[in-house]
Amino acid sequence: MLNWSDSFVTSHRILAWICLLTLVSGEPLRFDGYKVFRVKVQTSHDVSIIDKIQSTDKYDVWNYPSDIMTAPSDAEELEQLLHENGIEFDVWIDNVQNLVDHQFRGGHRTSQRDRRTERSINGEEPAVHDFDYSVYHRYTEIDQWIKDTAAKFPNLTEEFIIGKSYEQRVMRALKVGVPSESKKPVMWVHSGIHAREWVTPATNMWMTNQMLMEYGNDTVITRLLNDYDLYILFSMNPDGYDFTWDENRLWRKTRSPNMGSTCVGTDPNRNWNYEWGGLGVSFNPCSIIFCGPYPHSEIEVKNVIEFLQTLSKTHEIKFFMDIHSYSQLYLNPWGYTRDRPTDYDEHMEVGKAFADAAKAVHGKIYIPGSIPDVLSPASGSSLDFGYGVLKVKFSHGLELRDLGQYGFVLPEEQILPTAEETYAGMKAVYDYVMQHA
Repeated sequence: MLNWSDSFVTSHRILAWICLLTLVSGEPLRFDGYKVFRVKVQTSHDVSIIDKIQSTDKYDVWNYPSDIMTAPSDAEELEQLLHENGIEFDVWIDNVQNLVDHQFRGGHRTSQRDRRTERSINGEEPAVHDFDYSVYHRYTEIDQWIKDTAAKFPNLTEEFIIGKSYEQRVMRALKVGVPSESKKPVMWVHSGIHAREWVTPATNMWMTNQMLMEYGNDTVITRLLNDYDLYILFSMNPDGYDFTWDENRLWRKTRSPNMGSTCVGTDPNRNWNYEWGGLGVSFNPCSIIFCGPYPHSEIEVKNVIEFLQTLSKTHEIKFFMDIHSYSQLYLNPWGYTRDRPTDYDEHMEVGKAFADAAKAVHGKIYIPGSIPDVLSPASGSSLDFGYGVLKVKFSHGLELRDLGQYGFVLPEEQILPTAEETYAGMKAVYDYVMQHA
């Protein structure tokens, strides 16, 4: 059998050297020969083995418990471990670098994106109508888009700053709704909490623009913006997001240092102060599900929580949404326990409304369910904080495309189809919430 202690130390040293070489060379980390195994988990023993795999930093569990990425040097060891424990698997992705190389149309950035990036660097303000929603954008472009959108729709939007990230990036967001002298109920939507999930801010921006364009023409959207204010944060983890562009496309966590460890970052969706540190987390700073040294240790999480808690003192928050990728799921409370909330059936009705509307667009199937039922337990999540602390009845999450063919490296050709089906689903959810909240 494998010596997990020795293999952990060895892999930790190798990872540290890889990160050092990446920073010295100035080139992004490559994933040549990295594979993704799709594992068939059938018993509780199988689950315990996957949990052990996930508790180290040696392998990257993309989609628990089924999809596991391994470096070429560790592939044979992973195969041996799975064979020894009678766990069936297939090689699902043979070379991750192929996906990274082809995520952009034509295999590289478009000339329009390059022009926009250059204009942003030079301090110019590109017109929002020039924005290409069919490609991925760096954080500076997302930030500029927020400012441009607020300028284009002054009667429906207002930009605001929640705070700054660990690396001092501005966390800019949009308030969307018709101005009112009375205090309107509120809906909160954020995306990009995990850095590598690029399709989530891309989808969130497209949906917001579509909502603004449809105001006055679509009955659901018109009522929504008349009666509610939406607060939308497009990239909750800006440091990690920029890092995925410059250094490591598959980075998940924040970029804050960890005392006593060479490993950087915390999983910001295990860092919220509700049942923090329970099931589905790691206390190993090198793990992708490291929950942090204490709740709200990450300034990005702390900024959002302080904003929402202040807002909740004067406004009723009716809806809370955290958008992720991948696996095509609509997520309901709880995350920290397999016990179901008393209003579980109503949560499932909301999820079914989303799934039905989304499927009608491009035929993609989204499965509703509580987090442990469709994924695995996850303590200290934003969804549970919204439901358990803020007392938001409809506190939910989304996992967008796909089902693992591309995983986190979804090609640009799928951005708009993903956004279109998600928007249809979200309109159905907004309609349900307005009728039942």
